[in-house]
Amino acid sequence: MKRFLFLFAFVGLIYDWGIAQPGHFFLSHYKPGNDNISYLSFDIHQDNNGILYFANRSGVLQFDGRTWTQIPVNGAVYTLTSAPTGEIYAAGSAGFGRIGYNENNQLSYTSLSDSIKEVKNIFASCTRGQKIYFVNEQHVFQIDLDSMESSVLVSATKGYGGFNGLYAIGKQLYVSTNLEGLKMIAGDKKTSDMFDSLRLVFSEPSPDGKSYFLATEENSFLLLKEGLPPSEFKPKDIQYLSTSVIVNCTWVNDRIVALGTLRGGVVFVDLETSETVETANYYTGLPDNEVYALHIDHHQGVWIAHEYGFTRAAPFLPFRTYNHYPGLVGNLLCVQSFDEQVYVGTTLGLFRLTKEEIFEDEVYLITQATAIKALPVEEVKPDRKRKRGFLGLGKKKDSVEPQSIPGQKGIKQTAKKIQKVRHVLRGVEYVYKRVEGIGGKVDQLITVGDRLLCGGVGGVFEVNGLSAVLLTQAPVRTIFYSKNLKQLLVSTYHDEIKSFRYSGQHWQDADFPDSLSAYSDYLFEDNAQNLWICGRDKAIRIGIEEGEILDADAITLPHTSVDRTVGLAYGQEVYLTQNGEFFRYVSFKNAFVKYDSLPGPKKYFASAGYFWFYDGHRWRTVDRRLQGSIKTEWLALFPDLRFLAPAEQGKSLWVITASNELYKFSGDLGQAASEGNPLFLKEVRNQVATLSPRKLLVDERESALTFEFIQPEYVSLQAVEYHYWIKGLQPGWSKWSAYNYVINFPFLPPGKYNVMVESRDLFGKITKLDTIDVNVVPPYWKRPWFYALEFLFFGSLVVLSLRLNVANNRYRYLSRFLSALTVVLLIQFIQTIVYANITLTSSPVADFFLQVIIALLVLPVEDFLRKRMVNAAEKAKR
Repeated sequence: MKRFLFLFAFVGLIYDWGIAQPGHFFLSHYKPGNDNISYLSFDIHQDNNGILYFANRSGVLQFDGRTWTQIPVNGAVYTLTSAPTGEIYAAGSAGFGRIGYNENNQLSYTSLSDSIKEVKNIFASCTRGQKIYFVNEQHVFQIDLDSMESSVLVSATKGYGGFNGLYAIGKQLYVSTNLEGLKMIAGDKKTSDMFDSLRLVFSEPSPDGKSYFLATEENSFLLLKEGLPPSEFKPKDIQYLSTSVIVNCTWVNDRIVALGTLRGGVVFVDLETSETVETANYYTGLPDNEVYALHIDHHQGVWIAHEYGFTRAAPFLPFRTYNHYPGLVGNLLCVQSFDEQVYVGTTLGLFRLTKEEIFEDEVYLITQATAIKALPVEEVKPDRKRKRGFLGLGKKKDSVEPQSIPGQKGIKQTAKKIQKVRHVLRGVEYVYKRVEGIGGKVDQLITVGDRLLCGGVGGVFEVNGLSAVLLTQAPVRTIFYSKNLKQLLVSTYHDEIKSFRYSGQHWQDADFPDSLSAYSDYLFEDNAQNLWICGRDKAIRIGIEEGEILDADAITLPHTSVDRTVGLAYGQEVYLTQNGEFFRYVSFKNAFVKYDSLPGPKKYFASAGYFWFYDGHRWRTVDRRLQGSIKTEWLALFPDLRFLAPAEQGKSLWVITASNELYKFSGDLGQAASEGNPLFLKEVRNQVATLSPRKLLVDERESALTFEFIQPEYVSLQAVEYHYWIKGLQPGWSKWSAYNYVINFPFLPPGKYNVMVESRDLFGKITKLDTIDVNVVPPYWKRPWFYALEFLFFGSLVVLSLRLNVANNRYRYLSRFLSALTVVLLIQFIQTIVYANITLTSSPVADFFLQVIIALLVLPVEDFLRKRMVNAAEKAKR
């Protein structure tokens, strides 16, 4: 029995014993970076913007794909639900309340249960229309969303023995009691007895709300479809499910459900075939088999809460993992599909994924009849003397010896049970087995016709199943099969090039000129029957015709390569890459010149005869055989790749990442919903506080602003890129980057700005955000109205001084000072109005001409004041 259970925990889904293992679901693991935040979470919910919330022992955790935020709550939170408008409601040890923004624009928890007594330890919640229900051991509470009033709906009686669950089934709402099972508290009373006395573990609605999947404590399942009576559902792996103890559930789509267990991880079950689609547990990459909570997000990813954080399983992502099968050791370096088998080269050798049939010894009993020859016996008369019981009661029966069987005189038969053991096929598992005879690193696998060859520091081998035949023990840098020479070329660590030719039965040494032996990182052939040997500082071009070497030419490379020099032939052109630059071979110059039509590769490598490079946004190849056949844009999920190789005639790709994960990428797999989460402004903050994004009127003294935008994405941080344009500050759009979701401005001068942001997914789909208007205003003493008041005030002083100057000549100097000050303030006033309403490109020339224009505008005022002062002086002399 133990081995039987281990089999199901270990294998996962086998659609059919005759087809190859499809691999395991793509898993992404998350945990808060703050060690003070507990990982223990009891419920998961997602709002309309795609942001996730976790009911946590430390409160409520919010996660947008990049940032974890802890929302303080008094006590632990056990359950989450949402209103039809998308608002999140939380409940736990301290009652229930709502998650929202407070007056300081901070995300916070507001209690809605303070007016009700005995509201504590809420463990379940549910939303039905405009009402939200909560339950603890003694009461069912409700919030009326129309009036926002909280009240007690139902209280437990002695006959109920307390409440232990809250379930929605169709249009009915049930509460689970300790003594009497389910009791309906809201809905159609005509059907109140349909599920009466059931003891449920969960009741989960389908995505369209037309079906419900139920599980009972007796490990039975019910499927309720709209308009049909409940039907019993029997999964084929019921023994594994019941032993693992089912605790929760979520629908993946309208056909598949994910069942969370305490001991066996998450089991994905097809409701139409009753088959197990996949088992996500410790043996397939899940950190822990004990599942606390399950939730399906907007892109059909299943979130799993466990003791070590959170894991997202992506059933419809076109990647399947192949490195979690047992037996694979070492860092992964290369992979090759050959003869319907998967071979993986690592730093410790070569391994093959092998299917093994699992048999179990079964003990059974059989009945066997045995004939024994009996000795002749005389007929014996019964002895009449016998003991009597008390008062003649309880007489014993006469003892009679067994007689011979009539017709078989002297023969008697006996029957006995015999134990026997037989081997019973219990299932199939996949394991990696080492290919014997190969030691050390294997970093290259190539196929030559119907033969598989591998190379590494241990030498070159031909692989036959789980055994290998040695070709050479010399450590090799690269191996290449030349179709023009029909030879296997091996570049060794001793700067030699060895050659082997297949004779039809085995490989034998072939002639290759010793003069052409050189340090070689990579070998390839172009479409003009030339063999190229790529070195650090030179490339050797070898001309071949009809399988014979004609000539050779050494071409000096532009640089001495620090990394590997690799090359490729594309059409009639030959390209090399060195130190992050592309070079094209120019035949009439017999030299390599820099090629700028392709972006300089930030990362690049050559594997399995293909050349791949990462341009900072996605992985690309110039080979038309792969372009368009599969959506290589998905590879942008992994900026750090170690190996890529085609599989299934170019319909799939083997992918090895720098984190030592092996994936098979297939365009034939069903994909998640293409619609992304919305792009929105998450937060605007300065050095003092968080601002309201609805009205951005900012004082110049607090204009050090940070804008944070987000389009939630949970597969990879590289899946969404952003760029922005601040009109009034920048000449145009910024570059696309996955990190442009945060815009920092140390200082914004006074003015009006338009913030425009766009996001772009893996496939180039652009999402635009509505323009955000920002108005940065100067302090009040720099605003036009303040200068206008100053102008009026000092202007009135000028008028007063002119009158005093007429009356007394002693005030003429005060009058001149006030007049000059008034002119200066007038200039400042006009300049402030102009700069506030006219946007000019900041340059000394533009500022100079603007000041000249302002001076010309002020000139009549200055002339008027000067004439008045002269007239006043003349009057004073008279």
